[in-house]
Amino acid sequence: MPEATDEPQIHRGLQGVYFDRSAVCDIDGRAGELWYRGYSIHELAANSTFEETSYLLLNGDLPTSEELGRWKRELIAGRTLPTSVVEVIRAVHTAHPMEVLRTAVSALGATDPDVADNSPEATIRKSVRLTSQVP
Repeated sequence: MPEATDEPQIHRGLQGVYFDRSAVCDIDGRAGELWYRGYSIHELAANSTFEETSYLLLNGDLPTSEELGRWKRELIAGRTLPTSVVEVIRAVHTAHPMEVLRTAVSALGATDPDVADNSPEATIRKSVRLTSQVP
């Protein structure tokens, strides 16, 4: 294990980068397969909506019709962007779209009402807001 320092460590490729198993996704790079929560990404792309797939990723199962209705309402309620983030987007609007998105997501994170709360409940609230606001 590398010695702890205040200096950032840069890892080229994956050397020195550790990973673990995930309950959220599984990848078979040789076969070109990706699964989310046991569902093939190809099947999800062909048969599921954004809302259904985002619910699956966050909750572990595809939603029932009642759960999907509640989830859609929750996403709609979280869509509003803070004025300060809209101003940031306007300030960088001529940049590459991915740069604008990256900057906006950073601004959303910095201005989130739960920015200092890393509890599981706050993390879920932040996830819902970010899922709502990015589109």
